[in-house]
Amino acid sequence: MAQPVRLRAVVSEVIDHAADLRSLVLTPERPPPRFRGGQFLHLAVDRYDPASHWPESRIFSIASSPDDRQRLRITVSAVGQLTRRMMQLRVGDEVWLKLPYGDFFVEASPAAPAVLVAGGTGVTPFAALLSPTVAPTGPTWLLYGARTRELLIYAPAARAAAARFSDLRCSFFVETGAPGDDAQAGRLSVPDALVAARELGKPDAAVFYLSGPPAMLAHFQRGLVAAGVASERVRIDAWGDLP
Repeated sequence: MAQPVRLRAVVSEVIDHAADLRSLVLTPERPPPRFRGGQFLHLAVDRYDPASHWPESRIFSIASSPDDRQRLRITVSAVGQLTRRMMQLRVGDEVWLKLPYGDFFVEASPAAPAVLVAGGTGVTPFAALLSPTVAPTGPTWLLYGARTRELLIYAPAARAAAARFSDLRCSFFVETGAPGDDAQAGRLSVPDALVAARELGKPDAAVFYLSGPPAMLAHFQRGLVAAGVASERVRIDAWGDLP
């Protein structure tokens, strides 16, 4: 696994999704080490002095393709003081990064399909798998839920990836408001994940990858284990949160 490095980066694009939800595209001063989909970075707004300690930072999943190390994308939900400061960042501002970190990798295969369960911005560890150049390594089903249709911000990329790759299927869930033509009304549930595993043809071998807010992670972990899924087939990314 690549050794993490510290880099200065410039905000090259700001994409506002909602009042307290945006994506930032960052251009690092030099290409970072190679990373894998599902890994994350530390981002600091305050300047880093190599002679001093690393400043206050926040963890974000890398939501861009591992094949593109010139531009790194993250998605930020304003849930604390530092992330609210990040809502003030503009194109041209400098930030500091440490990366890559983490071992939340999706490893699908014909013998062990992957069921990806994403709540809100918890979809970002899976976003790298939705790029045009990253094909699934086996049957994969993304179950992606958010509070409103507008907050399914990675749905267009998911639809495009599913159209490109026959091994990838997607389902969308919207808790409130009109769900749209290809989404289901209501909260993403444990039975939905179990149905996906059956549809992929290997319900007793499928691996469930969970990413989202803590309450959701606990609910799915308990529910899947109670349904007879072996605990080693439930993998959790603890850094997601629901916008």
